[in-house]
Amino acid sequence: MILINGDLSTGEWLQAAQLCHSIKSTAWNCLQHVVFILGLFHLKMACADVLWHCFIQLSAAHEDKTSLMHNIAQLRPKETGIYSTKPGFHCMHQLIGHAGTCHHLDCWRVHAETTRGFNNLESFALSKPKLDDLKRMADEVACTYVARHKLQWMCREQDNKWDLQFENTLLLNKYFLLYEELSYAMNHGDIGHTETCIMSWILILKATGKHKYATHMTNFLFNIHCVYPPGLRHAICYHILINPTGHPVKWRAVDWCIELNNLFTKVKNGGKGSNQSVEWIIMELPLIEVYCSLQVSVQQNFGHTHLATNHSLPDMRKTYAKVQE
Repeated sequence: MILINGDLSTGEWLQAAQLCHSIKSTAWNCLQHVVFILGLFHLKMACADVLWHCFIQLSAAHEDKTSLMHNIAQLRPKETGIYSTKPGFHCMHQLIGHAGTCHHLDCWRVHAETTRGFNNLESFALSKPKLDDLKRMADEVACTYVARHKLQWMCREQDNKWDLQFENTLLLNKYFLLYEELSYAMNHGDIGHTETCIMSWILILKATGKHKYATHMTNFLFNIHCVYPPGLRHAICYHILINPTGHPVKWRAVDWCIELNNLFTKVKNGGKGSNQSVEWIIMELPLIEVYCSLQVSVQQNFGHTHLATNHSLPDMRKTYAKVQE
Protein backbone atom coordinates (compact mmCIF):
# COMPACT_ATOMS: atom_id res chain seq x y z
CA MET A 1 0.00 0.00 0.00
CA ILE A 2 1.12 3.54 -0.80
CA LEU A 3 -0.10 6.37 1.44
CA ILE A 4 -0.26 9.83 -0.15
CA ASN A 5 -0.76 12.95 1.98
CA GLY A 6 -1.78 16.18 0.34
CA ASP A 7 -4.38 18.87 -0.18
CA LEU A 8 -7.73 18.64 -1.93
CA SER A 9 -6.30 19.08 -5.41
CA THR A 10 -3.93 16.16 -4.84
CA GLY A 11 -6.85 13.98 -3.77
CA GLU A 12 -8.92 15.01 -6.78
CA TRP A 13 -6.06 14.23 -9.16
CA LEU A 14 -5.57 10.84 -7.54
CA GLN A 15 -9.30 10.11 -7.66
CA ALA A 16 -9.39 11.02 -11.37
CA ALA A 17 -6.42 8.73 -12.06
CA GLN A 18 -8.08 5.83 -10.25
CA LEU A 19 -11.29 6.44 -12.18
CA CYS A 20 -9.43 6.40 -15.50
CA HIS A 21 -7.66 3.14 -14.59
CA SER A 22 -10.75 1.44 -13.18
CA ILE A 23 -11.25 -0.63 -16.35
CA LYS A 24 -7.83 -2.27 -16.03
CA SER A 25 -7.67 -5.99 -15.39
CA THR A 26 -5.59 -6.10 -12.20
CA ALA A 27 -5.92 -4.34 -8.89
CA TRP A 28 -2.38 -2.96 -9.27
CA ASN A 29 -3.16 -1.39 -12.62
CA CYS A 30 -6.37 0.03 -11.16
CA LEU A 31 -4.25 1.85 -8.56
CA GLN A 32 -6.19 0.26 -5.72
CA HIS A 33 -2.99 0.11 -3.67
CA VAL A 34 -2.89 3.93 -3.44
CA VAL A 35 -4.66 5.51 -0.45
CA PHE A 36 -5.13 9.27 -0.22
CA ILE A 37 -5.05 11.01 3.17
CA LEU A 38 -6.19 14.61 3.39
CA GLY A 39 -3.49 16.55 5.21
CA LEU A 40 -4.46 17.83 8.63
CA PHE A 41 -2.51 21.05 8.11
CA HIS A 42 -4.74 21.97 5.18
CA LEU A 43 -7.76 21.01 7.28
CA LYS A 44 -6.54 23.37 9.98
CA MET A 45 -6.19 26.12 7.38
CA ALA A 46 -9.78 25.47 6.30
CA CYS A 47 -10.96 25.73 9.91
CA ALA A 48 -9.24 29.10 10.31
CA ASP A 49 -10.85 30.29 7.09
CA VAL A 50 -14.24 29.17 8.40
CA LEU A 51 -13.82 31.39 11.46
CA TRP A 52 -12.98 34.32 9.19
CA HIS A 53 -16.14 33.73 7.17
CA CYS A 54 -18.27 33.48 10.31
CA PHE A 55 -17.02 36.45 12.35
CA ILE A 56 -15.11 38.86 10.08
CA GLN A 57 -16.20 38.64 6.43
CA LEU A 58 -19.62 40.30 6.75
CA SER A 59 -19.55 44.04 7.34
CA ALA A 60 -22.53 43.76 9.68
CA ALA A 61 -20.32 41.76 12.06
CA HIS A 62 -18.10 44.82 12.59
CA GLU A 63 -20.77 47.01 14.19
CA ASP A 64 -20.99 45.22 17.51
CA LYS A 65 -18.55 46.29 20.24
CA THR A 66 -18.21 42.67 21.32
CA SER A 67 -17.34 41.52 17.78
CA LEU A 68 -14.06 39.98 16.74
CA MET A 69 -13.22 42.99 14.58
CA HIS A 70 -13.33 45.16 17.70
CA ASN A 71 -10.70 42.88 19.23
CA ILE A 72 -8.62 43.16 16.06
CA ALA A 73 -8.67 46.95 16.38
CA GLN A 74 -7.10 46.54 19.83
CA LEU A 75 -4.71 43.68 19.07
CA ARG A 76 -3.66 44.68 15.52
CA PRO A 77 -4.73 48.33 15.00
CA LYS A 78 -2.61 48.70 11.84
CA GLU A 79 -3.86 45.48 10.22
CA THR A 80 -7.63 45.89 10.30
CA GLY A 81 -7.71 46.26 6.52
CA ILE A 82 -5.80 43.01 6.07
CA TYR A 83 -8.22 41.10 8.28
CA SER A 84 -11.23 42.65 6.55
CA THR A 85 -10.15 41.41 3.12
CA LYS A 86 -8.48 38.01 3.08
CA PRO A 87 -5.81 37.35 5.72
CA GLY A 88 -3.56 34.35 5.48
CA PHE A 89 -3.47 31.38 7.78
CA HIS A 90 -0.66 32.78 9.95
CA CYS A 91 -2.60 35.97 10.72
CA MET A 92 -5.79 34.10 11.56
CA HIS A 93 -3.95 31.54 13.68
CA GLN A 94 -2.36 34.27 15.79
CA LEU A 95 -5.63 36.16 16.06
CA ILE A 96 -7.53 33.10 17.25
CA GLY A 97 -4.91 32.45 19.91
CA HIS A 98 -4.74 36.01 21.24
CA ALA A 99 -8.43 36.89 20.97
CA GLY A 100 -9.40 33.52 22.39
CA THR A 101 -7.17 34.10 25.40
CA CYS A 102 -8.79 37.50 26.00
CA HIS A 103 -12.28 35.99 25.83
CA HIS A 104 -11.34 33.15 28.18
CA LEU A 105 -9.84 35.52 30.75
CA ASP A 106 -12.89 37.77 30.55
CA CYS A 107 -15.21 34.81 31.16
CA TRP A 108 -13.17 33.79 34.19
CA ARG A 109 -13.17 37.36 35.49
CA VAL A 110 -16.94 37.71 35.23
CA HIS A 111 -17.56 34.29 36.75
CA ALA A 112 -15.15 34.92 39.64
CA GLU A 113 -16.90 38.23 40.33
CA THR A 114 -20.46 36.91 40.17
CA THR A 115 -19.95 33.62 42.03
CA ARG A 116 -16.93 34.21 44.28
CA GLY A 117 -17.06 37.98 44.90
CA PHE A 118 -13.61 38.85 43.51
CA ASN A 119 -13.24 42.14 41.67
CA ASN A 120 -10.48 40.94 39.33
CA LEU A 121 -8.43 37.88 38.49
CA GLU A 122 -5.41 39.14 40.42
CA SER A 123 -7.29 39.08 43.72
CA PHE A 124 -8.72 35.69 42.78
CA ALA A 125 -5.21 34.33 42.15
CA LEU A 126 -3.98 35.71 45.50
CA SER A 127 -6.66 33.64 47.25
CA LYS A 128 -4.76 30.52 46.05
CA PRO A 129 -7.74 28.37 45.03
CA LYS A 130 -7.31 24.61 45.09
CA LEU A 131 -7.15 22.50 41.96
CA ASP A 132 -10.55 20.93 42.62
CA ASP A 133 -12.09 24.39 42.91
CA LEU A 134 -10.50 25.45 39.62
CA LYS A 135 -11.82 22.35 37.87
CA ARG A 136 -15.30 23.01 39.26
CA MET A 137 -15.16 26.63 38.13
CA ALA A 138 -13.89 25.58 34.69
CA ASP A 139 -16.94 23.33 34.28
CA GLU A 140 -19.21 26.17 35.37
CA VAL A 141 -17.56 28.61 32.94
CA ALA A 142 -17.88 26.12 30.08
CA CYS A 143 -21.56 25.57 30.82
CA THR A 144 -22.32 29.28 31.16
CA TYR A 145 -20.19 31.06 28.54
CA VAL A 146 -19.93 28.47 25.75
CA ALA A 147 -22.74 27.72 23.28
CA ARG A 148 -24.65 24.52 24.07
CA HIS A 149 -28.00 23.00 23.21
CA LYS A 150 -29.71 25.70 25.31
CA LEU A 151 -28.74 28.28 22.68
CA GLN A 152 -31.83 27.31 20.68
CA TRP A 153 -34.02 28.12 23.65
CA MET A 154 -32.33 31.49 24.02
CA CYS A 155 -33.04 32.34 20.37
CA ARG A 156 -36.76 31.76 20.99
CA GLU A 157 -36.96 34.33 23.76
CA GLN A 158 -39.04 37.46 23.37
CA ASP A 159 -37.45 40.59 21.94
CA ASN A 160 -37.16 42.29 25.31
CA LYS A 161 -35.26 39.28 26.72
CA TRP A 162 -33.20 38.45 23.63
CA ASP A 163 -29.50 39.22 24.13
CA LEU A 164 -27.98 38.87 20.66
CA GLN A 165 -24.52 40.04 21.73
CA PHE A 166 -24.33 37.36 24.41
CA GLU A 167 -25.41 34.67 21.94
CA ASN A 168 -22.77 35.71 19.42
CA THR A 169 -20.14 35.64 22.15
CA LEU A 170 -21.19 32.12 23.14
CA LEU A 171 -20.75 30.93 19.55
CA LEU A 172 -17.41 32.71 19.26
CA ASN A 173 -16.13 31.04 22.42
CA LYS A 174 -17.31 27.64 21.20
CA TYR A 175 -15.65 27.86 17.77
CA PHE A 176 -12.42 29.22 19.23
CA LEU A 177 -12.30 26.40 21.76
CA LEU A 178 -12.90 23.84 19.00
CA TYR A 179 -10.02 25.28 17.00
CA GLU A 180 -7.73 25.37 20.03
CA GLU A 181 -8.69 21.79 20.87
CA LEU A 182 -7.81 20.64 17.35
CA SER A 183 -4.45 22.45 17.52
CA TYR A 184 -3.74 21.00 20.96
CA ALA A 185 -4.50 17.44 19.85
CA MET A 186 -2.35 17.77 16.72
CA ASN A 187 0.59 19.34 18.56
CA HIS A 188 0.56 16.53 21.14
CA GLY A 189 0.24 13.77 18.54
CA ASP A 190 -3.04 12.52 20.01
CA ILE A 191 -4.56 10.74 17.01
CA GLY A 192 -7.81 9.64 18.68
CA HIS A 193 -8.44 13.11 20.07
CA THR A 194 -7.78 14.61 16.63
CA GLU A 195 -10.37 12.32 15.04
CA THR A 196 -12.89 13.37 17.66
CA CYS A 197 -12.26 17.05 16.86
CA ILE A 198 -12.67 16.38 13.14
CA MET A 199 -16.23 15.15 13.70
CA SER A 200 -17.25 18.52 15.12
CA TRP A 201 -15.58 20.45 12.30
CA ILE A 202 -17.27 18.39 9.58
CA LEU A 203 -20.64 19.93 10.46
CA ILE A 204 -19.18 23.45 10.61
CA LEU A 205 -17.43 23.00 7.25
CA LYS A 206 -20.69 21.91 5.67
CA ALA A 207 -22.58 24.85 7.14
CA THR A 208 -20.07 27.35 5.69
CA GLY A 209 -20.01 25.86 2.19
CA LYS A 210 -16.76 23.88 2.34
CA HIS A 211 -18.42 20.68 1.20
CA LYS A 212 -15.29 19.14 -0.33
CA TYR A 213 -13.38 19.26 2.94
CA ALA A 214 -16.40 17.89 4.81
CA THR A 215 -16.84 15.06 2.29
CA HIS A 216 -13.17 14.07 2.31
CA MET A 217 -12.97 14.03 6.09
CA THR A 218 -16.23 12.07 6.35
CA ASN A 219 -14.93 9.48 3.89
CA PHE A 220 -11.62 9.37 5.73
CA LEU A 221 -13.23 8.59 9.10
CA PHE A 222 -15.65 6.10 7.54
CA ASN A 223 -12.87 4.23 5.74
CA ILE A 224 -10.66 4.21 8.83
CA HIS A 225 -13.28 2.71 11.15
CA CYS A 226 -15.51 0.72 8.79
CA VAL A 227 -13.66 -0.24 5.58
CA TYR A 228 -9.91 -0.64 6.02
CA PRO A 229 -8.48 -3.81 7.65
CA PRO A 230 -6.78 -3.44 11.05
CA GLY A 231 -3.26 -3.43 9.63
CA LEU A 232 -3.93 -0.66 7.12
CA ARG A 233 -5.93 1.29 9.71
CA HIS A 234 -2.98 1.13 12.09
CA ALA A 235 -0.55 2.29 9.39
CA ILE A 236 -2.69 5.25 8.37
CA CYS A 237 -3.35 6.42 11.94
CA TYR A 238 0.36 6.39 12.73
CA HIS A 239 1.31 8.29 9.58
CA ILE A 240 -0.98 11.33 9.68
CA LEU A 241 1.10 13.07 12.38
CA ILE A 242 4.87 13.00 12.75
CA ASN A 243 7.44 14.57 15.06
CA PRO A 244 10.46 15.70 12.98
CA THR A 245 12.43 17.12 15.93
CA GLY A 246 11.51 14.54 18.58
CA HIS A 247 10.64 17.27 21.08
CA PRO A 248 7.39 17.18 23.08
CA VAL A 249 4.41 19.16 21.78
CA LYS A 250 6.16 19.45 18.39
CA TRP A 251 4.04 17.04 16.37
CA ARG A 252 3.20 18.21 12.88
CA ALA A 253 0.97 17.02 10.08
CA VAL A 254 2.69 15.30 7.17
CA ASP A 255 1.52 17.91 4.66
CA TRP A 256 3.06 20.62 6.89
CA CYS A 257 6.44 18.94 6.46
CA ILE A 258 5.81 18.72 2.71
CA GLU A 259 5.09 22.45 2.56
CA LEU A 260 8.25 23.16 4.56
CA ASN A 261 10.25 21.05 2.13
CA ASN A 262 8.69 22.95 -0.76
CA LEU A 263 9.76 26.21 0.88
CA PHE A 264 13.40 25.16 0.99
CA THR A 265 13.28 23.49 -2.43
CA LYS A 266 11.35 25.99 -4.53
CA VAL A 267 11.70 29.34 -2.73
CA LYS A 268 14.96 29.54 -0.79
CA ASN A 269 17.11 27.27 -2.96
CA GLY A 270 15.13 27.10 -6.19
CA GLY A 271 17.11 29.75 -8.05
CA LYS A 272 16.11 33.21 -9.19
CA GLY A 273 15.23 34.71 -12.54
CA SER A 274 16.08 32.53 -15.49
CA ASN A 275 17.71 29.92 -13.21
CA GLN A 276 14.41 29.14 -11.49
CA SER A 277 13.42 26.11 -13.55
CA VAL A 278 12.39 22.53 -12.94
CA GLU A 279 15.79 21.25 -14.07
CA TRP A 280 17.57 23.53 -11.59
CA ILE A 281 15.32 22.47 -8.71
CA ILE A 282 15.89 18.78 -9.46
CA MET A 283 19.65 19.33 -9.63
CA GLU A 284 19.76 21.23 -6.32
CA LEU A 285 17.33 18.94 -4.47
CA PRO A 286 19.96 16.51 -3.06
CA LEU A 287 21.93 19.45 -1.62
CA ILE A 288 19.13 21.05 0.42
CA GLU A 289 20.24 19.52 3.72
CA VAL A 290 23.86 20.48 2.96
CA TYR A 291 22.84 24.11 2.44
CA CYS A 292 20.88 24.13 5.71
CA SER A 293 23.78 22.65 7.68
CA LEU A 294 26.21 25.15 6.13
CA GLN A 295 23.94 28.02 7.11
CA VAL A 296 23.80 26.78 10.71
CA SER A 297 27.58 26.35 10.80
CA VAL A 298 28.20 29.90 9.56
CA GLN A 299 25.77 31.34 12.08
CA GLN A 300 27.35 29.45 14.98
CA ASN A 301 30.96 30.19 13.96
CA PHE A 302 30.33 33.90 13.57
CA GLY A 303 28.42 34.02 16.85
CA HIS A 304 25.12 35.28 15.51
CA THR A 305 22.68 35.89 18.35
CA HIS A 306 19.66 35.20 16.17
CA LEU A 307 20.12 31.61 14.97
CA ALA A 308 16.55 30.71 14.13
CA THR A 309 13.28 32.15 12.93
CA ASN A 310 11.36 30.78 15.93
CA HIS A 311 10.94 33.93 17.99
CA SER A 312 10.13 33.91 21.68
CA LEU A 313 6.53 34.44 22.64
CA PRO A 314 5.63 38.15 23.01
CA ASP A 315 4.51 39.60 26.32
CA MET A 316 0.81 40.24 25.69
CA ARG A 317 -0.27 41.18 29.23
CA LYS A 318 -0.73 44.90 28.52
CA THR A 319 -2.53 44.18 25.26
CA TYR A 320 -4.86 41.67 26.93
CA ALA A 321 -5.65 44.18 29.67
CA LYS A 322 -6.46 46.81 27.05
CA VAL A 323 -8.79 44.46 25.16
CA GLN A 324 -10.69 43.53 28.32
CA GLU A 325 -11.38 47.16 29.25
